[in-house]
Amino acid sequence: MAYKIEPDVLHKVARQVVGLPLEGGELISRATQSLSDEYPDLIDPTPGRWVGSKAGGILGKVRFLYFSPREYIVIFGTPTGTQGFSGRYKHVQIHKFLMAGQIDSYDLESDEMAPITLRPGEHTCLEKGHARGLTIHPGSWHIEYGRGAVATTLPFAMVDTLLVSLELESVRRSTVEFTKLVTRRFRR
Repeated sequence: MAYKIEPDVLHKVARQVVGLPLEGGELISRATQSLSDEYPDLIDPTPGRWVGSKAGGILGKVRFLYFSPREYIVIFGTPTGTQGFSGRYKHVQIHKFLMAGQIDSYDLESDEMAPITLRPGEHTCLEKGHARGLTIHPGSWHIEYGRGAVATTLPFAMVDTLLVSLELESVRRSTVEFTKLVTRRFRR
């Protein structure tokens, strides 16, 4: 079964919105509209709500755009910056397409000591089974695309928010947003 989303298309969208202002939401709304234009049967241009997310110590805001058992797309960012652990996914590749800001990362198992810096318009991919330490600088926003057995990412995505932060409202809001996406998908 083929994937519906192409990383090259997401990269093109991210590059198109680089430099647009964050104030007033222009960067995010234009990115969402462009993604919807590319994938009209998958992504609704009407913005969902922002949901707080804390996973691996990384705290930010997430907007869910598409979710299926094999793929997802979200917009993630932070106005103030954050750092933590990427997670290690044996069955999923995680792509990041930076639209604004800067992300510094390092592979936890390699001999390389210098961080990898991601700048606006650039793309990185966390391959299956790998893990990184991350610093997401203030004002950083990216399109994130997961490809593989997506359900295997959910425990990592929710445990920190639920058990460490005890932030039940974010879990409730995430559940509502997931339900909307899944319901929309089955209606088509």
